[in-house]
Amino acid sequence: AGITFSRYTVLDGTNAEMAEDLVENSDLIILAGGHVPTQLDFFQEIGLREILEGYEGTVLGISAGSMNCADEVYSIPELPGEVRDPNYKRFFRGMGLTSIQILPHYYEWKDFVLDGMKIYNEVAAKDSMGKRFYVFPDGTYLYSMFGYEEIRGEAFLMENGIFRKICEDGQKVLLPII
Repeated sequence: AGITFSRYTVLDGTNAEMAEDLVENSDLIILAGGHVPTQLDFFQEIGLREILEGYEGTVLGISAGSMNCADEVYSIPELPGEVRDPNYKRFFRGMGLTSIQILPHYYEWKDFVLDGMKIYNEVAAKDSMGKRFYVFPDGTYLYSMFGYEEIRGEAFLMENGIFRKICEDGQKVLLPII
């Protein structure tokens, strides 16, 4: 993306005790990808939601990082055994930076089968009952600032088991404040 840094620090288990200071002294925080519940466990361990409450810089979420920005995170199963595991928790309290539940990598995942089930058609559709999942292909993003949120790029909405396109590539859609 052409972003350059004069300096950067990776916040992980080796320097977790410095989390508050590192966030406070950062202009940009990137929440990278990974396994959604594993990443969220780490965020909760270091108290990141509370640390970010007064943060005035920019937060950029990528993949699992964008999913964990939600107030309520939907953790779609992604590892073998998670679909069928009755103890696999799919909804968590996230970072609270948005009310939007994002499912990234649509074209990579749309035909994905896990534990014998189609992850979108059979798993996420069922889990969307009473929920709204915004499904993004790579390159689409949510822009959130000063109480409004806008999807930029191709996007789909999965709600109550129904899947529909809500935005074309190159377009924007302003989301209602919920």
